[in-house]
Amino acid sequence: MKITANKNDLIKGISIGDSVISSKNINNILGNCLFNIEKDYIYITGTDNEIAIKTKINAIAEDSFSFAVNGKKFLNILKELPDEEVNLDIDDSFAINIKSKNIKGNYIIYGFSAEEFPVLNFRTFDKIIEIDQAILKDMIKKVIYAAAVDTIKPVFNSVFFEIGQDNSINVVATDSRRLSIISRNIDSSIDDNIKIIAPLKTVNEILRLLGSSGKCKISSDGNQCYFKIDDTEILSRLVDGEYPNVKHIIPKDYISKATIETSLFNESLKRAMIFTKEPVYKILLFFEKDRLRIESNTPDLGKGEEEIAIEIEGNTDINIGINGVFLLDCIKTIDSKYFTVGISGTSSPVTIIPEDDKNHISVVMPIHIKS
Repeated sequence: MKITANKNDLIKGISIGDSVISSKNINNILGNCLFNIEKDYIYITGTDNEIAIKTKINAIAEDSFSFAVNGKKFLNILKELPDEEVNLDIDDSFAINIKSKNIKGNYIIYGFSAEEFPVLNFRTFDKIIEIDQAILKDMIKKVIYAAAVDTIKPVFNSVFFEIGQDNSINVVATDSRRLSIISRNIDSSIDDNIKIIAPLKTVNEILRLLGSSGKCKISSDGNQCYFKIDDTEILSRLVDGEYPNVKHIIPKDYISKATIETSLFNESLKRAMIFTKEPVYKILLFFEKDRLRIESNTPDLGKGEEEIAIEIEGNTDINIGINGVFLLDCIKTIDSKYFTVGISGTSSPVTIIPEDDKNHISVVMPIHIKS
């Protein structure tokens, strides 16, 4: 079997397929990428049995054919070849002879039969909605920081997508100590709601693939979720469990609301963070009339104090303790010049809303401080 393809197309396709493969699977078939060859295309697939990615690149082939090969080794060879077409000659034992027109050499990588590779059903789902890639990418970037990286509760190690019949999409992440939710309207309409609890690994792959133009297709059958981005399809298991009803967590009433300049607060907070220690990174916020005092104090490091101007409604002289890292992660996602901090009490969740985007809400639980 002879195949001709562009080197850079091959590198891109293999990189996408290989991205989900776990290093723990290097000694079995799941440590390899599956290549399905058709007349004009190569379909490259990778999986770890939890998430699968399949992408398509242009190629010229003699006939349909399939094989599996170690994607990382294949990439290492391709990256050292000139930027031109690559010819692959595959024999009956799945030895792949890699040739480039301007190199007099012989490089062979050994593959495997595709029969050992698990069957993956990238089928057509009944309910599919479309959303602009740029919009979905921005939504994910604004909430993903709030998902737990390591937790005994998988539901917190995920991102929740809720697509409603009212042409809306909500994207939510929480680790139980903080949460972020963002809502947008979309053009697609469906007959029933779609709810997806996607593993964090899956969402990171989606985020990496999303671009600034084109559409992303999304669907789910209740057991798996499906995303199609350009020529790449993602099929992933869903996280078992019920996602928290975050709307009950977000405070409705505030005793105080402060409007703060985003860049000014961000810079002050980063300076104060120098005098905090993990895992608490304790920052003290003193809301007073027309000003906010930011303090940090760690006996073996030092202390910092800074004041910035604010506008405040409601009660003043409120003191809040908060995790500085959680707060900084939240502020980094704000594009507006100003944001509003809603305070319901010294022990109640702190709500942060960008001035120009009321549909993006972040909540951070406070840290108990002594009077």
